[in-house]
Amino acid sequence: MSLLRTPGAAAATAGLRGGRPLMSLPEQIAERIFAAIARGEYAPGERIREEMLAEQFAVSRGPVREALRILERDSVVCILPNRGSHVTQLSIQEVSDIFEIRRDLLGAMVRRMVAVDPLLIARIEAELGELEARANQPAAAEAHLEATVRIGRLLGETCGNERLAQILGSLARQTRRYSRLGLATAARRRESALTWRAMVRCLEAGDANGAASAIEGLIDASRREAVRQLQAVAAPPVSQPPPHKDILQ
Repeated sequence: MSLLRTPGAAAATAGLRGGRPLMSLPEQIAERIFAAIARGEYAPGERIREEMLAEQFAVSRGPVREALRILERDSVVCILPNRGSHVTQLSIQEVSDIFEIRRDLLGAMVRRMVAVDPLLIARIEAELGELEARANQPAAAEAHLEATVRIGRLLGETCGNERLAQILGSLARQTRRYSRLGLATAARRRESALTWRAMVRCLEAGDANGAASAIEGLIDASRREAVRQLQAVAAPPVSQPPPHKDILQ
Protein backbone atom coordinates (compact mmCIF):
# COMPACT_ATOMS: atom_id res chain seq x y z
CA MET A 1 0.00 0.00 0.00
CA SER A 2 1.57 3.29 -1.11
CA LEU A 3 1.45 6.36 1.07
CA LEU A 4 1.88 8.51 -2.02
CA ARG A 5 -1.06 7.42 -4.15
CA THR A 6 -3.32 10.25 -3.06
CA PRO A 7 -3.40 13.64 -4.87
CA GLY A 8 -0.78 16.10 -3.69
CA ALA A 9 1.29 13.41 -2.03
CA ALA A 10 4.43 14.30 -3.97
CA ALA A 11 4.26 17.82 -2.60
CA ALA A 12 3.81 16.46 0.89
CA THR A 13 6.94 14.36 0.45
CA ALA A 14 8.93 17.35 -0.74
CA GLY A 15 7.74 19.18 2.36
CA LEU A 16 9.64 16.74 4.49
CA ARG A 17 12.85 18.46 3.48
CA GLY A 18 11.61 21.96 2.72
CA GLY A 19 11.71 24.97 5.03
CA ARG A 20 12.59 24.96 8.68
CA PRO A 21 11.21 21.73 10.18
CA LEU A 22 9.26 21.89 13.39
CA MET A 23 9.91 18.19 14.00
CA SER A 24 12.81 15.86 13.35
CA LEU A 25 12.83 13.95 10.07
CA PRO A 26 11.77 10.65 11.73
CA GLU A 27 8.92 12.47 13.49
CA GLN A 28 7.74 13.97 10.20
CA ILE A 29 7.86 10.58 8.51
CA ALA A 30 5.99 9.05 11.44
CA GLU A 31 3.25 11.67 10.96
CA ARG A 32 2.95 10.79 7.26
CA ILE A 33 2.75 7.07 7.97
CA PHE A 34 0.25 7.61 10.75
CA ALA A 35 -1.93 9.82 8.54
CA ALA A 36 -2.12 7.01 5.98
CA ILE A 37 -3.02 4.49 8.70
CA ALA A 38 -5.67 6.83 10.13
CA ARG A 39 -7.22 7.23 6.67
CA GLY A 40 -7.49 3.47 6.38
CA GLU A 41 -4.87 3.10 3.64
CA TYR A 42 -3.25 0.38 5.74
CA ALA A 43 -5.49 -2.34 7.14
CA PRO A 44 -5.01 -3.68 10.69
CA GLY A 45 -2.33 -6.34 10.57
CA GLU A 46 -0.91 -5.14 7.24
CA ARG A 47 2.86 -4.99 6.92
CA ILE A 48 4.61 -1.63 6.45
CA ARG A 49 7.75 -2.06 4.34
CA GLU A 50 10.74 0.07 5.29
CA GLU A 51 12.43 -0.14 1.90
CA MET A 52 9.32 1.09 0.07
CA LEU A 53 8.90 4.07 2.39
CA ALA A 54 12.60 4.96 2.20
CA GLU A 55 12.34 5.09 -1.57
CA GLN A 56 9.13 7.12 -1.54
CA PHE A 57 10.45 9.67 0.96
CA ALA A 58 13.91 9.74 -0.66
CA VAL A 59 15.66 8.97 2.62
CA SER A 60 17.75 6.14 3.98
CA ARG A 61 16.05 3.34 5.89
CA GLY A 62 17.39 4.70 9.20
CA PRO A 63 14.88 7.59 9.57
CA VAL A 64 12.06 5.30 8.43
CA ARG A 65 13.04 2.69 11.01
CA GLU A 66 13.11 5.38 13.72
CA ALA A 67 9.70 6.66 12.56
CA LEU A 68 8.26 3.18 12.94
CA ARG A 69 9.71 2.95 16.45
CA ILE A 70 7.89 6.21 17.29
CA LEU A 71 4.65 4.68 16.07
CA GLU A 72 5.34 1.47 17.99
CA ARG A 73 5.71 3.52 21.17
CA ASP A 74 2.21 4.86 20.55
CA SER A 75 0.82 1.36 19.84
CA VAL A 76 0.06 2.26 16.22
CA VAL A 77 2.44 -0.34 14.78
CA CYS A 78 4.01 -3.49 16.17
CA ILE A 79 7.57 -4.41 15.19
CA LEU A 80 8.03 -8.18 15.15
CA PRO A 81 11.46 -9.88 15.01
CA ASN A 82 12.22 -11.12 11.49
CA ARG A 83 8.70 -10.13 10.36
CA GLY A 84 8.91 -6.35 10.14
CA SER A 85 6.41 -3.69 11.15
CA HIS A 86 2.67 -4.27 11.10
CA VAL A 87 -0.34 -2.06 11.84
CA THR A 88 -1.78 -2.95 15.23
CA GLN A 89 -5.33 -4.02 15.83
CA LEU A 90 -6.37 -3.20 19.39
CA SER A 91 -9.01 -5.21 21.18
CA ILE A 92 -12.31 -3.58 22.06
CA GLN A 93 -11.29 -3.59 25.72
CA GLU A 94 -7.97 -1.89 24.93
CA VAL A 95 -9.75 0.79 22.90
CA SER A 96 -12.17 1.44 25.74
CA ASP A 97 -9.33 1.58 28.29
CA ILE A 98 -7.25 4.04 26.24
CA PHE A 99 -10.23 6.36 25.74
CA GLU A 100 -10.87 6.25 29.49
CA ILE A 101 -7.27 7.15 30.34
CA ARG A 102 -7.30 9.96 27.78
CA ARG A 103 -10.57 11.32 29.21
CA ASP A 104 -9.22 11.45 32.75
CA LEU A 105 -5.90 13.07 31.81
CA LEU A 106 -7.46 15.59 29.44
CA GLY A 107 -9.98 16.53 32.12
CA ALA A 108 -7.12 17.00 34.59
CA MET A 109 -5.25 19.18 32.10
CA VAL A 110 -8.24 21.44 31.40
CA ARG A 111 -8.91 21.87 35.13
CA ARG A 112 -5.49 23.53 35.38
CA MET A 113 -6.56 26.24 32.93
CA VAL A 114 -8.12 28.73 35.31
CA ALA A 115 -6.94 31.86 33.47
CA VAL A 116 -7.00 31.41 29.68
CA ASP A 117 -5.25 33.69 27.20
CA PRO A 118 -7.83 35.41 24.94
CA LEU A 119 -5.57 34.58 22.00
CA LEU A 120 -6.04 30.87 22.73
CA ILE A 121 -9.80 31.34 22.83
CA ALA A 122 -9.67 33.12 19.45
CA ARG A 123 -7.65 30.29 17.89
CA ILE A 124 -10.02 27.66 19.25
CA GLU A 125 -12.98 29.72 18.01
CA ALA A 126 -11.55 29.61 14.50
CA GLU A 127 -11.39 25.81 14.63
CA LEU A 128 -14.89 25.66 16.10
CA GLY A 129 -16.20 27.61 13.13
CA GLU A 130 -14.96 24.82 10.87
CA LEU A 131 -16.43 22.14 13.12
CA GLU A 132 -19.84 23.78 13.06
CA ALA A 133 -19.73 24.47 9.32
CA ARG A 134 -18.93 20.84 8.52
CA ALA A 135 -21.21 19.18 11.07
CA ASN A 136 -23.96 18.44 8.55
CA GLN A 137 -21.77 17.78 5.52
CA PRO A 138 -21.66 14.22 4.18
CA ALA A 139 -18.37 12.39 4.62
CA ALA A 140 -16.95 15.17 6.81
CA ALA A 141 -15.72 12.92 9.63
CA GLU A 142 -12.04 13.23 8.67
CA ALA A 143 -12.09 17.03 8.47
CA HIS A 144 -14.02 17.21 11.74
CA LEU A 145 -11.52 14.94 13.43
CA GLU A 146 -8.57 16.97 12.13
CA ALA A 147 -10.08 20.15 13.60
CA THR A 148 -10.58 18.49 17.00
CA VAL A 149 -6.97 17.27 16.92
CA ARG A 150 -5.80 20.83 16.32
CA ILE A 151 -7.92 22.08 19.25
CA GLY A 152 -6.40 19.41 21.47
CA ARG A 153 -2.92 20.52 20.45
CA LEU A 154 -3.76 24.14 21.22
CA LEU A 155 -4.88 23.14 24.71
CA GLY A 156 -1.75 21.06 25.22
CA GLU A 157 0.54 23.90 24.13
CA THR A 158 -0.85 26.19 26.82
CA CYS A 159 -1.47 23.79 29.72
CA GLY A 160 1.88 24.52 31.38
CA ASN A 161 2.85 20.84 31.68
CA GLU A 162 4.90 19.70 28.71
CA ARG A 163 5.09 16.07 29.82
CA LEU A 164 1.32 15.84 30.26
CA ALA A 165 0.84 17.34 26.80
CA GLN A 166 3.20 14.71 25.33
CA ILE A 167 1.34 11.86 27.00
CA LEU A 168 -2.00 13.19 25.80
CA GLY A 169 -0.60 13.54 22.28
CA SER A 170 0.40 9.88 22.35
CA LEU A 171 -3.02 8.81 23.64
CA ALA A 172 -4.76 10.93 21.00
CA ARG A 173 -2.75 9.16 18.32
CA GLN A 174 -3.63 5.75 19.75
CA THR A 175 -7.35 6.54 19.76
CA ARG A 176 -7.50 8.50 16.52
CA ARG A 177 -8.37 5.58 14.27
CA TYR A 178 -11.25 4.76 16.58
CA SER A 179 -12.34 8.38 17.08
CA ARG A 180 -13.17 8.36 13.36
CA LEU A 181 -15.79 5.71 14.10
CA GLY A 182 -17.29 7.92 16.77
CA LEU A 183 -17.69 10.81 14.31
CA ALA A 184 -19.02 8.85 11.36
CA THR A 185 -22.56 10.29 11.55
CA ALA A 186 -23.73 13.90 11.19
CA ALA A 187 -25.61 13.57 14.49
CA ARG A 188 -22.41 12.71 16.35
CA ARG A 189 -20.53 15.56 14.66
CA ARG A 190 -23.23 18.04 15.64
CA GLU A 191 -23.09 16.78 19.22
CA SER A 192 -19.30 17.08 19.17
CA ALA A 193 -19.38 20.67 17.89
CA LEU A 194 -21.94 21.67 20.53
CA THR A 195 -19.84 20.15 23.30
CA TRP A 196 -16.65 21.88 22.14
CA ARG A 197 -18.61 25.14 22.05
CA ALA A 198 -19.81 24.56 25.62
CA MET A 199 -16.23 23.91 26.71
CA VAL A 200 -15.03 27.20 25.22
CA ARG A 201 -17.81 29.15 26.91
CA CYS A 202 -16.77 27.67 30.23
CA LEU A 203 -13.13 28.60 29.62
CA GLU A 204 -14.15 32.16 28.73
CA ALA A 205 -16.12 32.35 31.99
CA GLY A 206 -13.18 31.03 34.02
CA ASP A 207 -15.06 27.81 34.81
CA ALA A 208 -12.28 25.26 34.38
CA ASN A 209 -14.31 22.50 36.06
CA GLY A 210 -17.21 23.04 33.67
CA ALA A 211 -14.84 22.99 30.70
CA ALA A 212 -13.26 19.76 31.94
CA SER A 213 -16.66 18.12 32.46
CA ALA A 214 -17.67 19.06 28.91
CA ILE A 215 -14.57 17.54 27.35
CA GLU A 216 -14.80 14.42 29.52
CA GLY A 217 -18.37 13.92 28.32
CA LEU A 218 -17.24 14.41 24.73
CA ILE A 219 -14.58 11.70 24.96
CA ASP A 220 -16.96 9.34 26.75
CA ALA A 221 -19.48 9.76 23.92
CA SER A 222 -16.79 9.02 21.32
CA ARG A 223 -15.65 5.98 23.29
CA ARG A 224 -19.17 4.56 23.51
CA GLU A 225 -19.81 5.03 19.80
CA ALA A 226 -16.43 3.62 18.75
CA VAL A 227 -16.88 0.55 20.97
CA ARG A 228 -20.45 0.09 19.70
CA GLN A 229 -19.27 0.08 16.10
CA LEU A 230 -16.36 -2.25 16.85
CA GLN A 231 -18.72 -4.66 18.61
CA ALA A 232 -21.06 -4.57 15.63
CA VAL A 233 -18.22 -5.51 13.30
CA ALA A 234 -16.94 -8.23 15.64
CA ALA A 235 -20.35 -9.81 16.22
CA PRO A 236 -20.90 -12.98 14.17
CA PRO A 237 -23.77 -12.80 11.69
CA VAL A 238 -27.03 -14.22 12.94
CA SER A 239 -27.64 -17.47 11.12
CA GLN A 240 -31.10 -18.19 9.86
CA PRO A 241 -32.65 -21.64 10.35
CA PRO A 242 -33.04 -23.64 7.16
CA PRO A 243 -36.47 -23.43 5.56
CA HIS A 244 -38.93 -26.04 6.82
CA LYS A 245 -39.51 -28.87 4.40
CA ASP A 246 -42.73 -30.82 4.40
CA ILE A 247 -41.77 -34.50 4.57
CA LEU A 248 -44.86 -35.32 2.52
CA GLN A 249 -43.64 -33.35 -0.49
